[in-house]
This record gives sequence, structure tokens and C-alpha cells, in this order.
Amino acid sequence: MRPKIDDVARAANVSKATVSRYLNGHFERMSPATKTRIAAVIAEMDYVPNRQASALKSRRTHLVGVVVADVSNMYSTRLIAGISELTKEAGDQILIADSANDPGEELRTLQLLLGQNVDGIILQPLSTDPHTYDFIQAQGVQLVMVDRTTTPVAQVTVTSSDYAASRELAEAIVKARYQDLIVFANPIAGASSRRLRYQGFADVAQEHGLSITLLETGDDSAKEKDAGMIGQWLTSHPGHRPAVFTTNGRLLMAALTWMQDQGLRAPRDLGICGYDDWDWARLAGPGVTSVNQHPQRIGQTAARYLYQAIAGQPAPAQRIEIPADVTLRHSL
Repeated sequence: MRPKIDDVARAANVSKATVSRYLNGHFERMSPATKTRIAAVIAEMDYVPNRQASALKSRRTHLVGVVVADVSNMYSTRLIAGISELTKEAGDQILIADSANDPGEELRTLQLLLGQNVDGIILQPLSTDPHTYDFIQAQGVQLVMVDRTTTPVAQVTVTSSDYAASRELAEAIVKARYQDLIVFANPIAGASSRRLRYQGFADVAQEHGLSITLLETGDDSAKEKDAGMIGQWLTSHPGHRPAVFTTNGRLLMAALTWMQDQGLRAPRDLGICGYDDWDWARLAGPGVTSVNQHPQRIGQTAARYLYQAIAGQPAPAQRIEIPADVTLRHSL
């Protein structure tokens, strides 16, 4: 016969309420010895919580929806890993959805998650209009956003310190005595993070009287051929050695691959740097100067705020910045 929560409580010599608190990740006022004893009994009995019964009593389904713009992006992978740390502690499950940078697909996936009666949703939004997402909270579902903000900010939104980190990197380029800055980006109108990263560079360029050129790819892709725009700039500016800043890791990889194909080297022919370290930037060529925006920490923080809201104590709408780290290497 399948063991019940009463059996676990009896074997662990604790109350049923204590076992329930353990299963739901509420370890306050619970000693390490008690946690260890309950875990051992659960493992020995091969006890599986009855989530359906729990949902009926608590009105919770223990499901958390996560919608990202591109699930194949390493940023998304690490973001989800951070969220997962918190949901595992709470004994909940994640339902992951990919909006594929398509507003129509984003709407469809959000509606599907609402149909699953999720307790809350963590969203990397495609729209800058907060009213686009009013229907989520109208159904009583808590919402936290990551990476990108709406205007105005209408929910708790956890992001990188996009502007400040980009300014810090741009100032390092100024110290390296570059006169020309190139920002290689996906369409900056499509995401607040891209706009802020570009703005950080643009403001520093203006303050120091440097030239700056924005090269935008046609869509949200990151292909080596797109980096050919850098080559076109070099052809039209003979004798110039620019510093190229890519606004995400995929574009950085695309630019580095293109440079290798063209026989170009950093910093001999041009400087290069970009967002998203992903642990490989120090291994590429001379070591690439990069920004680590800590997506795992962003995911953890977003999950904490979501659980706070689910518990009935939502924080006011605000942007919460997780400080990014600028690592200077030899590519500039």
C-alpha cells in the first residue's frame, strides 16, 4: 500500500503538520536533525506527496511557469537553473515555455500556463507595454519579470545592471585609447536591456568625443554573416582600429567566428568585448573582455519574489538590478 503523510509523521516521530511544512520547503523553526530524520523516512518509504490532495487543501497546484524569449540561449539555461534551485526547495515543479521571440507565441504559451492553473509565472517579456500582461494577474496569478522591463514598470522586474556595466566597459575602452566604438546588437527597440547597454556606450562616447556606430542585425538571430557588417565598416574606414562591443553572448560568438574566418586578430586589428561571459570568454583567443550578468542569480532572486507574492506578501512594482561584473582581458 502506498504510504501516506501520516505514516511518514509516525515513523519520523513528528507531527503531520511538521512533515507538511518540510514538503513545502518551510524550514523555519525546524532543526537540522528533524529535517534529516524526515528526509531519511521519506527515502526509506519511497513516499511521494499527493499533490492533488495538497492543491485541494491549499488552493495551490505547486506549478510555476517560466517563459523565456529563446530557450536555446545559454542565458535562459542559467536563468532557469537559478529558478529551479528555489522551486526544488519548495517541492514545486517548473513548466518551461519558449516564446521564440514571437509575441503571438508568447500569448499562446501564457494562456496555456494559465490553463494549467500555475501558482505564478516568471516572464522574460517581449512587450514593453505593461498592459499586455494585465490578463495574467486578472486571473489571480502572480507575475515576476526578468531581464527586460516594461514602461512603466508594473511588476517586480529583476535585471542585470545593464547601463552601469556597459558604462564601466566603455570607460575601459576609452582608457585603452580607442577612438571608434562599434556596438553590434540585435534590434535595440526590441528589448530594454539592449537599449540600456547601447545607451551606456553612447553616453561615454559623447562625453569623450568619440565616434560610435550602431550595427543592428535584422532580427534576433546571431549568425556569422551578420558580423560581416563589421567588415563593411572596416572597409569604409581604412586605417581605423575600432573597439567592437556585442550586446549578448551569441553575437560575441558570431563576431569572434567571423573574425577568425577573416584572419583578423584582437587586439591587433580591432578590439572586441561583449556581454555574457559563460566561462569560455577567457579561453577565446587572447581572452575576451566581457560582462558576466549572473543569470542564475537573477533567476534565484526572481523566484524569491514570486514565492513572496504567492505567500500573500507581494512586493511593490520595482526594478531590481543584480550587479554585473566586468572582466578585463587582452582583447582590447
